[in-house]
Amino acid sequence: MIKNIYFDLDGTLIDSAPSIIEGLKITLTKYGYDIPDYATLRKCVGPPFTYSFPNYLGVRDEDFKEAVATYRHYYDAENGCLNVEAFEGVEGLLDALVKRGYCLLVCTSKPEPTARKILEYLGIDKYFTDICGSTMDAKINTKEQVINLCFSRSPWHQKEETILIGDTKFDVDGAKAAGIDCIGVSWGFGSTEEMLEHGALEVFDFPSEVLDYIESN
Repeated sequence: MIKNIYFDLDGTLIDSAPSIIEGLKITLTKYGYDIPDYATLRKCVGPPFTYSFPNYLGVRDEDFKEAVATYRHYYDAENGCLNVEAFEGVEGLLDALVKRGYCLLVCTSKPEPTARKILEYLGIDKYFTDICGSTMDAKINTKEQVINLCFSRSPWHQKEETILIGDTKFDVDGAKAAGIDCIGVSWGFGSTEEMLEHGALEVFDFPSEVLDYIESN
């Protein structure tokens, strides 16, 4: 029986693609890298930069720290992160789940202070008992690590009563590594086929379908 629901942020709760992609373009231009096509840039929405910068953008090891710092300045100090909106139907889903007694947490690879700023800006932080994200020093960075952080902050949560909702294979893999189930949503930035291949229980197209699934499990 599901009692606790951990939500990924980018691509699951919010459409952050415009702000992230703009920050990536600024960063790549500053360090002399070619800007890839939109499809490649879009893949960078969600995964930790320790994965996406070298694998999708070709950022060299010697440039990595300064490139991330440049991106963070645009995204955080200049508030580029606030160029976001919640996906249609998401707030209704959150409200319905809270009213039915579920415990909701945010579980994101985005740095925690940034995640809190965005959720407060959108006015949907009130639905969550905690917001867990990566640390600025990247000691907590992967989805598995953030899931484990959620459990450490809510030690009464049982893994068999907890599910992750995400939009990419990284969410599915992280949930599996942490020992919990994952369902996917198709309105984000990942591939339905990849999520199912990696072990998502289901992938849904609409928030109402997510509510129906949780209520029946």
